Amino acid sequence: GGMTHAASDTTTASTSDVNIEPDQVMDPAELVRSMSVAMKTLNYEGNFVHVQGNHITSMNILHSSDENGELERMRSLDGEAREVYRNHSLVTCIWPASQSVVVSKSKPRDLLPTVDADLAANQRYRFSMGKPDRVAGLPTHVVNVLPADTYRYGYRFWIDRETHMLLRSMLLDGQRAVEQVMFTLIEYPQSIDVARFEVSTDDEQISWLEPKKLQAASGLPEILADKVDRVSFENLPDGYREVSESYSAMSKKERPITHVMLSDGMASVSVYVEYVARADQSQSAIGLSSMGAMNAFGLSTDDAFITAVGEVPADTVQAIARAAYLR
Repeated sequence: GGMTHAASDTTTASTSDVNIEPDQVMDPAELVRSMSVAMKTLNYEGNFVHVQGNHITSMNILHSSDENGELERMRSLDGEAREVYRNHSLVTCIWPASQSVVVSKSKPRDLLPTVDADLAANQRYRFSMGKPDRVAGLPTHVVNVLPADTYRYGYRFWIDRETHMLLRSMLLDGQRAVEQVMFTLIEYPQSIDVARFEVSTDDEQISWLEPKKLQAASGLPEILADKVDRVSFENLPDGYREVSESYSAMSKKERPITHVMLSDGMASVSVYVEYVARADQSQSAIGLSSMGAMNAFGLSTDDAFITAVGEVPADTVQAIARAAYLR
């Protein structure tokens, strides 16, 4: 098929032609919503690269889900070896070289973006279709998500035409890509053996791994339901709202902490409140710090240290930290 087709005459254009016209027929917000479902529910296995500034890492990922939630295993393919296992809500990170293990109940920062499915209500972004493309050998739709104001970044998503899996994403500050994730290889197996999500236990590793896993798991902070709702906000930046709040009475060495998640449906921001008198606070964490697309802002009050952190512009973490107050 040449380029002679009129855009309206789709009957003669074969689907294998990469059409120059954008996919007008698709509803871009609907496509992003089904992408967010696909990422949580599909079986997939593949390799992706994560680019932040001049820093590139490549990861292998295995993902599946059952009635209790998601199972995931990620392994770094370069740099220091590390493995991350997610079993529903429990996350185990392992660094074999230094024989260290961390177990946590909260997800570490996802390398793949997580999108709230309830986007239709979202007035903070404008969705449009870009021109079709290919990623990892597969044809994709391209969706542009532009922020309505400066309190959030923009996104570009490359979505597998067939499965609606996210194959590439770009986080945009204006026209500048602050972060990218791209699959170089992906497969969708019919089923994945559950044993593959177990921590690999070769003889050499097992001797130190099991005791360290137990020790790490026993140190998990108790999440105390009755202490929740200790933090409120006023004058949040437009569109951000509280999604969840948890309070952990940390172990003897550590101080109690409240963690609040806020989201505008696309971007999420974590607020950590550490209950500690001003004299004992770490002065070095005050103010703004950034790494790639991540920004953090630390704020000292008389009896707590408040940190807001997320993949959002610097003004946003600053505004959110300042909006927090303790009940």
